[in-house]
Amino acid sequence: MRTVRLTWPGGEHTFRLRIGELRALQGATDSGPEELFNRIRLANWRVDDLIQIIRWGLVGGGEMDASKAATFVTPLFDLHPLSEFRMTATAILAKTLLAIEDDPLGEEEGVTETPPGNGASPSSTELQP
Repeated sequence: MRTVRLTWPGGEHTFRLRIGELRALQGATDSGPEELFNRIRLANWRVDDLIQIIRWGLVGGGEMDASKAATFVTPLFDLHPLSEFRMTATAILAKTLLAIEDDPLGEEEGVTETPPGNGASPSSTELQP
């Protein structure tokens, strides 16, 4: 799942932007997620960009409904530096746009080590006598 748990000025919350939240975000900002991500990254963001990303991320993360998220997020902007919200919004969008799903738990697949004594050369990390 493309969720991210962050500590931000509103506390510690889980954020996620699914297709429904992304559509709501587009409607609220008149911008697509990649455009928002680049605006924030290039320091061309608007306050409502940050508010809406965090709001809809809370909704998608299951933390609260849309109306509660709106009344929760907006007042925080008067109490904290905007840079803190910029980092939060960037992390939410980055997880949505760029994150590779986590590898499943279990044994690691890939190359196995060659057991000693089979004629193979020692690895470069082994000490020579």
